[in-house]
Amino acid sequence: MFFHSFNPLTTEEVERKAAGRRLPDGSAPSDALAGKSFKVLLEGEFAPQQLEYKFKTAMDLVVTENGKSYDAPANIVKFGKIVLFSHLVPGTSRGWHIIIDTKTNAVTAFETWFGISIPIGGDLFGTRPPTGTREVAREVQRHYHFGWADFGGTAKPEKLHTTTNRLEGRGLHWKYCCGKEVLTYFPSVVCSTTVELDAPLDTVTVTYPSDYLRIDDETFIYAKWGVEFAGEMWLEVLDLFEMKAVGLKLGFDESDEFVYAFHNAVLEVTGDAAHLETITLNGDKNPPMAMITGRGARYAYRPKDLDPPMTHDEVEEAVKTQRIFEFGGPNIMMSGNTLAFNYDLVGKQFKLTYDHVQTPYAWSAKNKPDKLLKEFEYDFSGRETLKWRVPGGAWNEEKYVCFEPAKDIYFFSHMVTGDAQHSNVTHAVDYSTGLTTCVWARVGSWTSEWEISATALFGYAEGEGIAPYPFSKRHGFTTDLVGHSYAWAYSDSMSSIHVYSSPISSSWTIFQDDNSGGASWSSPCFFVKLRDDAYLFEWVEENCNGSQGLVCFNPQIMHDGGFFFGAGHAGLSLNITGAYARKLGEFDVNKYFE
Repeated sequence: MFFHSFNPLTTEEVERKAAGRRLPDGSAPSDALAGKSFKVLLEGEFAPQQLEYKFKTAMDLVVTENGKSYDAPANIVKFGKIVLFSHLVPGTSRGWHIIIDTKTNAVTAFETWFGISIPIGGDLFGTRPPTGTREVAREVQRHYHFGWADFGGTAKPEKLHTTTNRLEGRGLHWKYCCGKEVLTYFPSVVCSTTVELDAPLDTVTVTYPSDYLRIDDETFIYAKWGVEFAGEMWLEVLDLFEMKAVGLKLGFDESDEFVYAFHNAVLEVTGDAAHLETITLNGDKNPPMAMITGRGARYAYRPKDLDPPMTHDEVEEAVKTQRIFEFGGPNIMMSGNTLAFNYDLVGKQFKLTYDHVQTPYAWSAKNKPDKLLKEFEYDFSGRETLKWRVPGGAWNEEKYVCFEPAKDIYFFSHMVTGDAQHSNVTHAVDYSTGLTTCVWARVGSWTSEWEISATALFGYAEGEGIAPYPFSKRHGFTTDLVGHSYAWAYSDSMSSIHVYSSPISSSWTIFQDDNSGGASWSSPCFFVKLRDDAYLFEWVEENCNGSQGLVCFNPQIMHDGGFFFGAGHAGLSLNITGAYARKLGEFDVNKYFE
């Protein structure tokens, strides 16, 4: 799904298909509301003035909304003390999905509709005006309302439902009634990430804008929205006493068929990551961030609209502008917390031979590994420039930066000037073991002319002061970090949360002003183990800005350092990055990938 291009559909197609499916699928409906009449009294600027229900039978009801009445079939699920029912407005794709706590009569009502006009070509900060819009009729929009059900003189409950941060940091395994298995992570109060364990592109982490609402201490509402993807809604009620959930899916699948169905699931907690708000804040006082305002206001990150894809010709023109280790400037990942530059290699020479080449995930490399260079000779002629060549060839000179992230490991990066794909190579050379890893990155992937792709090369180093390399051992990919979560402080003004959510994908989350988790995104990645005190972490912000991050993380000093490489409308850049780490927690998920 991460790489699937969805048909936006037309408003006419959406309305026609939705009108043909008036009743949500699901198990036999509950009779919990059969024969009952009540008013749903909702608060807030966009709440309807009138919303009344009369259930003639368990499935047939009369709805009166702002003076207009209509018959509508509904499906009703009784879930402990919770009643969830859903219906559409006849002849339209608009609907209501009502959650009632029968002990208190407190209500959360989700009003849904389809379609949105999305600005393209702007930026997150409003400094660059959009260049146009695109219409996506298939995407579900929503506004949730808090209130209560009045069954005839019912008083307003002492406490209504609220927003919450009580689920922030939680990881869950879901086993659905259909057999489908999913991992979810809640690193934010406005986003969640999902790993589908049985999908064609399984183990790729996908981020969804999300709602987290509190009914009481053991019961919560979680909803996610397929922004940037198929546009569908999942609305879930979670009972953390029973570790079960019931829910509803509404939207269009990959075949553009309308899906409207109830489901249930068994839950298992995989772990929790700490969240960093003031301990007394519960997320119920201030609504979470929203990137649109008015009815339906919610956070929604749309990176493909902020960074429209480039053609090959646009890439070739853009990369004529290059910023190679120009410290400062607009690079958001250029930080104040980088590792110190290391100059121990100045005056040294060595040879690197790579005899084990792997593409870490099938879609990451545009070129076959056999087209890459596998031998390098280096002469570190200065503190900022080095010379390199293929053995026996002519010397090339490049700017470079070197770090020592762990004792005797030299981690350096440079461009391959003149390469047709504008390649960058980064080596991690371990003088103590004689082993080395190279990450060969270049502009272009199997899905894009401008996003970065990468291949890992494993081998050995030879030179004065380097330990004899082992015959049978090489660095390699690892799952040691899978399930771990860290907070990273790049500078006084830039920080994020990483969740290493699968062996080949991860997510990052930017903090809000109150230190709650805010905007999130996710992408493929890979992990390489150099030693117990040194791990390479590589990710490409695919379907986003297309840039590559590559760092070496030392868990003993809780610090990383490395490089950020990418090409975009502003040109090609190679720069440094680094951050201080804070361990937030772990999720026991490796067993699901075995």
